Amino acid sequence: MEKTIVTVGASAISLDALLSKLHMDSNHKFYGQIAAIYDDAMKIVKPVALYTPLVPEIRDGKVLLNGVELNEPFVYKMLSGSEVVVPYAATCGQEIDEWSQSFTDMFKMFTADTLKEVCLDAVRTKMKSEIQETYFDQSKCLSTINPGSLNDWPITGQEPLFKILGGVTDDIGVVLKESMMMAPTKSVSGIAFQTDSPYHNCQLCPRADCIGRKAPYEGDH
Repeated sequence: MEKTIVTVGASAISLDALLSKLHMDSNHKFYGQIAAIYDDAMKIVKPVALYTPLVPEIRDGKVLLNGVELNEPFVYKMLSGSEVVVPYAATCGQEIDEWSQSFTDMFKMFTADTLKEVCLDAVRTKMKSEIQETYFDQSKCLSTINPGSLNDWPITGQEPLFKILGGVTDDIGVVLKESMMMAPTKSVSGIAFQTDSPYHNCQLCPRADCIGRKAPYEGDH
C-alpha cells in the first residue's frame, strides 16, 4: 500500500495566522506574550500528515478499503461513485502537544492550544493540495468525510479508518484511544474524495452555534 507522509516547517506557520484565530492584532496588549509563545513553539514544531490513495470496492451497499469494510449507508452514499478515495490522518505533532502541556496560565494555555490548531491547518492544507494535484481532476472539488462529524458516521468509525491506514501511530505519532478520540487532540482523520461541487459536513449538521461552520445547513437528508 502506497503511503505518503506530509510535513511542514515553521516557515509555513505564521504569527499572523495565530493572531487571526485569536481575533487579535499586533496592537493588542497581549501581543508580546503571544509572540513569545509563537517564537518558542517554532523551535520544535513538526506538524505531520499521512495519506494513501485507494480504489474502493463497492458491493452490497458497503465500501471496502484495503480489505476493511465500512458499512454505514452514509459512507456508501458519499463514496460509491468514486474511482479513487484517499483516507488520511493529520496532526499538529507530538512535539508541540507535549510543549503546550507545560503551561498553567489560562491565557497561555489558550494561546498554545490555538497555535496547535494553526499547525494542524497548515499541514492539512498542504496535504489536501497534494491529494488534489496528484489524484483528482483539477476542475473538480476535493471533499472530505470524517468519523464523528455527523451521526451518520459516528466516532466509532475511527477504528476501521485507522486499520485502513495502518500504522498511524508508528508513522505520524497519532494514537487512537479507547474513547475513539485521538492524541494529540489537535488531530483529524477522514477520507478525501472528488465531487463536482464542494461538500462540507456542515451541510448536514444542524448545530447553529458552531464557530467552525463552513457551509449553511441544508436540512434533512
